[in-house]
Amino acid sequence: SWEIAYEELDNVFTRRAPMSDWINWRDYRLWEEIILWGNYIDFYMSDGEKYWSEYDFERNGQWPFYFLNETQRPWPQDYHCQHDIECVPKEVISYERLRDPIVGPEELRKIANVLRGKDEIDVIPDDGIECLWHQTWLHTPSPSNDDRAGPPREAYKFTTPQLISIRDKIVEYKAKYSAAQWVGNSNAIAIVENLSEYLIEIQGEIDELTANPPPTPAPDANYLLEVQDWYKSKGKGNRYDPTELKDKGIWDFVSGFYPE
Repeated sequence: SWEIAYEELDNVFTRRAPMSDWINWRDYRLWEEIILWGNYIDFYMSDGEKYWSEYDFERNGQWPFYFLNETQRPWPQDYHCQHDIECVPKEVISYERLRDPIVGPEELRKIANVLRGKDEIDVIPDDGIECLWHQTWLHTPSPSNDDRAGPPREAYKFTTPQLISIRDKIVEYKAKYSAAQWVGNSNAIAIVENLSEYLIEIQGEIDELTANPPPTPAPDANYLLEVQDWYKSKGKGNRYDPTELKDKGIWDFVSGFYPE
């Protein structure tokens, strides 16, 4: 949650999760996270269509709440996108491209161009963007995302079925934003370009695992229940427990999602 993240701000980018925690989180949450990834893109490309059920205060589709599906369209527009801000993105920024020494400065320039001219925001002149990018990456103070205690980033793996699910979602969204209604839309073009790069990388991982499959763990009928209990124990515990929701004063709004 954001509350816990804020409390741990001084520890950001200092260590990676224990491998057992990563595997538990991956196996419990990955499928919902894949759906949420797509919904997040759609939210902004549609100027704020709500993909979450009413009163889902974390908007992550976790039981007893759920993500809206295609049969429930038209989805309502988020209140803030109606009355406070325009939710259509000004640009599409790729984290992977932003980090790349070849195309990184150009990706940073896209951010600068969006901010340039805004009230009370000073933006470095365009001819200083490349210098800024290189000096930032060369002299980034620790801690940084690449300088953490714990296993190396490459050690955190997905299973082959999980990678296939990720690949299939990317294929779906590449086709979605290549459709006729998005022709000429610069944001859709950027999304498709980035998804094409992701597909190459993910297919490479699938091919490698297929050629050199890891050992298959023994079946465990209790595994998913154990992972669920582990998940509920993390952070501030089960945020969907009826007792906690009553303490927050929102039970009357969400009680209908729970069985009698």
